[in-house]
Amino acid sequence: MSSIREKVQERFASLPPGQKGLVQKILSNYEEYVFLTVNEAASLLNVHKSTLVRLAQGLGYEGYADFRFQLQLLFRQEITPGQKLGHSLADIQEDSLYEQVVETEIQYLKESRKSIRTEDIHQAAKMLLSAKRIFVCGTGPQRSLADLIEFRLRRFHFDILAVTEEGRAIFERLQLLEKDDALMVINYGTFQKDHLDAISIANEVGCPVLLLTETVAKELADGATLTLAARRGPAAIYHSNIVPMAIASAIILDIARMRAPEVLSSIERLHELRRRYGYTGEPFHRDPADEEPAS
Repeated sequence: MSSIREKVQERFASLPPGQKGLVQKILSNYEEYVFLTVNEAASLLNVHKSTLVRLAQGLGYEGYADFRFQLQLLFRQEITPGQKLGHSLADIQEDSLYEQVVETEIQYLKESRKSIRTEDIHQAAKMLLSAKRIFVCGTGPQRSLADLIEFRLRRFHFDILAVTEEGRAIFERLQLLEKDDALMVINYGTFQKDHLDAISIANEVGCPVLLLTETVAKELADGATLTLAARRGPAAIYHSNIVPMAIASAIILDIARMRAPEVLSSIERLHELRRRYGYTGEPFHRDPADEEPAS
């Protein structure tokens, strides 16, 4: 199959002048468009969304979604982790580094409100609440987020398992998936084959899939029951997990809100167990010899 660059080269001469300039503009900064919807891309380019659809069809694609998918493939092939870090370092001012980081993350968090609705958070929480068991799949940079979700929901007395293995080891966990369970997949950046396999197994057994992502890759989104997608910032920079952590925290808090009596009871029981076995900050055994004599 031809790459998008080859497609453009083959069909460039037959494109109308306006489309020639448009596709050149997109390809010169394609990392800015790989995670945008057709409406967002059209707004950024100051054109109507139908113009982008016609461009995609003029290049031989079904529509803009297929065109964007080819941009994503190009991004995965050409943008390396080192380049992302380099782009970020180029913008950093030494004397205001922390302020820049904070302001940048605030900007991305505010942007996420445009694509993540409160009703989406409610739906995600209800999906996890109705599951017999929860499997949270996160690898690489998202491994810590999967571990955090497992930690929080286990405290609420949920039967939850973080799936952070990669390669063949992941099947040790995924073979336990059943229809009454729920699979939560955290996939940011390029989509992972392990995550595709996990979603495929969940679809096979019939359990719902909650996907947290910034990509709109067809392979992942098509298999998900519910997708919560928000960008962590421009595609070609070095990213943090602030945005996905905010989404996960909102889901966890919504679960606690909907099951407040049970959740509070579970946390109190945990505290009582710690107190009973001497883990509340007080010494487990007080030796009388250590007591100071009365004055």
